Order: sequence, then structure tokens, then C-alpha cells
Amino acid sequence: MRLGRLADADWISGSSRPEGTLLDAALRQGFRPRVTHVVGEWTAKQGYVAAGLGVALVPALAAESVRPDVALLPVLDESAPARAVYAATARGRSPVPAAGAFVGALREAVARIPG
Repeated sequence: MRLGRLADADWISGSSRPEGTLLDAALRQGFRPRVTHVVGEWTAKQGYVAAGLGVALVPALAAESVRPDVALLPVLDESAPARAVYAATARGRSPVPAAGAFVGALREAVARIPG
């Protein structure tokens, strides 16, 4: 769906300003979202959405952990910047085995992201 269809909705975000957040997508679509609830925790945002208090954008990597009473609608955003993800490790030290497993999990998650 096009994000502009939700231009009149109440929004739930981690900041009252969309700049520098996922809501940058709304700005690229030509509207400024009306943020009515500022909530820092992802699980709390889901609760606000489930209660019908507004809509929120969900990063693709978090989509699999959405509550069953929250519906996800894919958003079309051709002008979205590509997102790079890096795993940071201490220079000069061999990563512990858990770090290798984590990087493997990241690669698997990225492979499941559409587009």
C-alpha cells in the first residue's frame, strides 16, 4: 500500500519529529505525520496500535515479532534509502563463537527481507 493512504491517521513513534526516524518515509511521500503518541519501547508501540490509538511503522527485521492482534501491511516506498547493517567487533581480537552465530543470524534475517 502507499503510505499516503495513512496521511490522516494518528501516528505512534519514538519521537515527536519524523526526521531521522522511520517516519522519514512519510516526509518522502509528501506529508507530515501527526504523531499523537511518543513511545520509546517497541512492545509498547505494538500495544498502542492494538488498542486502536494509531498506526506505526515497523522495520522489516522486527516484522516477525509483531503481536498476533496487530496487522502488518507492506508499505511501498520506492524512494527509501538502502539500509546497511554492520556487526561491530573489537579490532585485533578474534570474535567469540557467539559473535559468529549472531552474524549468521543477521545474514539469514536479511535474506528473508523482500526486495
